Amino acid sequence: MHILYLDDDPRMESTLRRIVRRHGHAFTFCSSIQACQTAVMTTPPDLLLLDLGLGRENGLDCIEWLAANAPQVPVAFLSGYGDDMLDTAQRIAKARGIQVRGLVSKALLTSDLQPLLTSQPLEAPAPAPTPVSQPTPALDATLLAERLHAGALEPYYQPIISLVDGRPCGVEVLARLRLADERILEAREFIPLAETANLIDKLTLDLFHKIIAKREQLAQLELSFLSVNLSQFTIEQPNAIELVQLLVTGLQGCCRVQIEITETWMRHDRHVLRDFAARVQLMGASLAIDDFGTGYASLRNLAELPFNFLKIDLSFVSEMFDSMKAMTVLMAVIGFGQRLGLKLIAEGVETEAQRDLLFRAGLDLAQGHLFGIPCNFDSFEKVCARSQNCEEFKTIPQQLL
Repeated sequence: MHILYLDDDPRMESTLRRIVRRHGHAFTFCSSIQACQTAVMTTPPDLLLLDLGLGRENGLDCIEWLAANAPQVPVAFLSGYGDDMLDTAQRIAKARGIQVRGLVSKALLTSDLQPLLTSQPLEAPAPAPTPVSQPTPALDATLLAERLHAGALEPYYQPIISLVDGRPCGVEVLARLRLADERILEAREFIPLAETANLIDKLTLDLFHKIIAKREQLAQLELSFLSVNLSQFTIEQPNAIELVQLLVTGLQGCCRVQIEITETWMRHDRHVLRDFAARVQLMGASLAIDDFGTGYASLRNLAELPFNFLKIDLSFVSEMFDSMKAMTVLMAVIGFGQRLGLKLIAEGVETEAQRDLLFRAGLDLAQGHLFGIPCNFDSFEKVCARSQNCEEFKTIPQQLL
């Protein structure tokens, strides 16, 4: 492996050279960004160790150059500025498409550098084939109305699993729209248009009817709850409670209905939300705060409104091992929710390591690609059936129980 090191302190050269060569790797030292750029273009390294403080220059200037000229070169930050600066630099680099292999504190040089020098260099991914673009009409209000009238709205189901045994105990239903060319649009691609085009109530009603049509099949899965998202525009309408009552009545005796409200919406009219939340609870449904940690919900809202579930935003889960700050905030959110007596659901769980840490932190429920992606009902049934018969769904190692 070829290690390239950029630092304006020549005293660090001999130290790093000795450590790197002890592991059998080639080593090149540069004391300026210009020299580093020349070295990268001449012989791209397997890893660039980058100091953030470079006198009149700084490591972020090098990141900007890499993003434009050599984004395939992986980087590890080495700095004496402390964890906060390292964490911020990592976020800047990742936002520009740079692969960050690690963070190295000069105060802990030997221990922090060891894992980077003993790991194998990553192979550059093969370039993806260039897709042949097909001209498709832009989605506008007229086309959206036509697709809804044609019955092209489809519910997709994503399992919410128990971290104790890996079995689905709930499901989140997500709206998808099938276009005439068979492309499937995610909710974020058409829900804002539905809201502004006054089509959101029709869309929600259609979605609920299609969920209720699967009542008998849902009952056989023995799920505890079914979760749906409601738009801010829907909640503000006089018929919002009637819509929720339709779904609650349609699934009565099958599973409990859970209404998800995004945290960002809680900044709006508290009186409207309070009235809606109370009525939803009285009809037998439960409430969840979705994407918690991304908005600005006040503590008063959390204290006043009758929420049952708190869904931890996937950004904290995805960054838990990359950022000490993200890990600290994640643990604080978990503790906060537990003290309020809320049931916690972690979103965006993709690895077994994430799952295991969340279980040790006291979470019971999770969803994410590790357990199943959003899919049509037939595929969701297969996921549930497989979980009843396959040992792979007993996900928590025995030593963690």
